[in-house]
Amino acid sequence: MVLYLRAILNWLGFLFNTAAPHIRSIIRQCIFRIRKLGIRAVQSGLRTFLSRLLAYYHQRASLKNSDAEPETAVFTAASTMHPVLTPVNGLSQTSSLQANQLQVQVNQHPAQGSCSSINSWSPSPMEWDPSKFKPLAPQLCQRYKGRVLVSDSKTTSIPAKKKDFSEKPVDGWETVVHPEGALYFYDATRHVFTDANLRSKKNKLLKVINHLAHQLLLKANDLIDDSTYLVLELREDACYYYFVQHDKRLLFWLQDFEDPIRIYEHVKGVKSDTHIKIALEAQYWAHCELYPNNAPIQPQIATELKHVLLHAHSGWLFPVSFRVIMNWDVFVDFLTSDTSVVPYDLSTLQSMLDLSNHLVEYVKPLTQSGDERVELPAHLMCVLARLMRLFARSKFLNFYGQVGARLNANQSVYEVEQSRQKGTLRLRLANAFLWGAPAAQYKFLQNTWIDNILNYPKWSKLISRLNSDWSNVTIFSTVMLAVNVGFLAVPGVISAAAVVIYLSAMCSVSSLVASMLLAVECRGWGTDSAKGAASFMARMIHTQADVEALAIMYSLPYAYLIWAMFCFVTALGISVFHSTNPATLVVVGLCWIAVTTLTLWPAWWGKFSITPWSRRGGQVKEIV
Repeated sequence: MVLYLRAILNWLGFLFNTAAPHIRSIIRQCIFRIRKLGIRAVQSGLRTFLSRLLAYYHQRASLKNSDAEPETAVFTAASTMHPVLTPVNGLSQTSSLQANQLQVQVNQHPAQGSCSSINSWSPSPMEWDPSKFKPLAPQLCQRYKGRVLVSDSKTTSIPAKKKDFSEKPVDGWETVVHPEGALYFYDATRHVFTDANLRSKKNKLLKVINHLAHQLLLKANDLIDDSTYLVLELREDACYYYFVQHDKRLLFWLQDFEDPIRIYEHVKGVKSDTHIKIALEAQYWAHCELYPNNAPIQPQIATELKHVLLHAHSGWLFPVSFRVIMNWDVFVDFLTSDTSVVPYDLSTLQSMLDLSNHLVEYVKPLTQSGDERVELPAHLMCVLARLMRLFARSKFLNFYGQVGARLNANQSVYEVEQSRQKGTLRLRLANAFLWGAPAAQYKFLQNTWIDNILNYPKWSKLISRLNSDWSNVTIFSTVMLAVNVGFLAVPGVISAAAVVIYLSAMCSVSSLVASMLLAVECRGWGTDSAKGAASFMARMIHTQADVEALAIMYSLPYAYLIWAMFCFVTALGISVFHSTNPATLVVVGLCWIAVTTLTLWPAWWGKFSITPWSRRGGQVKEIV
């Protein structure tokens, strides 16, 4: 039975490449139905037999026309867009790549009774030239960067009585529209994707893409199977590509990926194969998000996503109890885990969980059918792939499954970062002169920016708190400025008190200006989104010293306000103690000492210690 079906498929495949367009359409549907039945071995056998049959057929045709003079054409592929996967169905070609542009020189030998279609020719064997190809990753694709601009110089009228508004089909390729609206092309026979505009006749991109896809598939003949897809992106310097292995959820290339730090998102210390596999899995889901219409996946992936979201959700909901040992036992309960490595807050996780529930409901009947792989509708596949990509990326950034995995959001995984909790001498001096504010800001920034990774939920809380604090500081600074001006208007103010009041007024104005500038700067760099906040922090912080500098800068409005108050109180004291009445000096002096001591007590207790628990030897002994 299998041999009988294989023979039928071979015959249908041959007709698919040689018959008229309307016959090919019918045969394409038949092959698609047979694929849905799960006859994987038959389809693989069809490819092998068909390639040998076509090679023999074109070899005979080439011998018959050996006396004919070949026609030569040169095609230039400018900066186009994306990937492809499928062997060429016939092209006698030799190609050459130059440094500044991709050029393919094609020697065409027309066979008897043939048409001008590129699929009528078989590519001649040629030596693999790795300099023509460069590895690509979905994260580096330029779909959203190099889009074609629309000309507004001409508008086409609508013809009368026209009912068919479909585009002319591209020979051998299906036109697919992404749910976001992007147009790309897919070759179902060879499993090839590309964003290049194959309808354009200006640069003959169709022939170029077919030729390059054939070379790659021919080179990777032993590595590809029915679950392997190819993506091509033409650029000026080379043809960028990657292979997708759906059953293993990874990408692979025929050459070494020389610059992996770009898909590692500049994470250092990536050495383990299991860690690299997670990075490739994140790229795999990025591919499924770019090309969702033809992405066969396992039905249980939707349930897997739901389990991941439930675990992430529980990390925020379940209470955690710490027993802190000092002179007595203290129990501290948190309604949420403040150190969870999940990069999303509760409301976002709840929305993701609702989406996963809808996905599970849709996929559940498909799971019961027993199919090994299914193809979801494009919109649902985009949702599934995006969520899976986000959590795969989070796993990679946190060294998931590695010996040194990050288990707390405020924990560094690198050896050189372990000493950063202590702070430098500069921070300690600034902490003393700025009333303890840098230490508090430094602690918040440490918990937000770890190993050049931004914890956006904590960042949002930090920025909201800072904006609120700066707004309050501007009000207090304005009040202090008015008080200072009023003090100077009092008759009989001595010169020493006036000088200190001038300093207080200057600090009030500095606090007002600094708070306004910082608030505008934070809002002006797109910090209301995770990407904008990460870009802002990457711009502000390059080394650990920059974290301390940013902490000092964020503490300036508060510190200026405190200095303004201190100078005002000093001027008031000068005026009071300038009195010669002994009784007044004694009473006011005692009260002054008591009030000053109690006022500075909170600052000394909580502000001037960068590590608050170290003074009394407190530490976490157990977690309940």
